[in-house]
Amino acid sequence: MNRLFPLSVAVMITLSGCLTRPDNKSSDAGGKESDMIEFNRSLLVKDRALITDFAKEAKLSLTETSTGLWYFEMKRGAGPEIELGDDVKFDFECALLDGTVCYSGTTSLKVGYADAASGVTEGLQMMNPGSEFMFIIPPYLAYGITGDGNRIPGRSILIYRIRIREVI
Repeated sequence: MNRLFPLSVAVMITLSGCLTRPDNKSSDAGGKESDMIEFNRSLLVKDRALITDFAKEAKLSLTETSTGLWYFEMKRGAGPEIELGDDVKFDFECALLDGTVCYSGTTSLKVGYADAASGVTEGLQMMNPGSEFMFIIPPYLAYGITGDGNRIPGRSILIYRIRIREVI
């Protein structure tokens, strides 16, 4: 029993110290969290301004979805809209906002199950065979802060031009 008393006192002192020491969820860290939230909001505002300036300069009447994807319907195709799980073949061009083309070609993918930017997945579901759209995809719906590790730098706003060839 004599050995347990010092041990129990040491445990109580240690635990009481944990209760008063701030952690990363305490109000002391809250300032850092609110700073990060404000920083992220400022990035969204900046991206939105760049996209609206681009649309004005290009004389495009863009529509914005609830997620922040911007689009312009160049041609409406025929048939049902593409759905998650559909295998789709399409022509595309992916460019930076300054017009630098990063990728282009014809590809096929299973919508929602491929390694595509979430803005592309969302956009494909607005289309049907034969349709052509232009999508302006902000970084948070594209490749985020890291880019794709190849041709797309981090924090890039992307312009995708897509023409649906067929649903396979």
